[in-house]
Amino acid sequence: TILGVKPPGEDFVYATDETRVSANDILIVSGHADLLERFAARP
Repeated sequence: TILGVKPPGEDFVYATDETRVSANDILIVSGHADLLERFAARP
């Protein structure tokens, strides 16, 4: 689950249905450790 997004140089914002992710954003996520590891390993 994507909880929020932190764009470079900006404040954290909670994710909504309207949230758009840009290339350099940091994603704040939650979920089972094995699924998060798989997600983090994606190119």
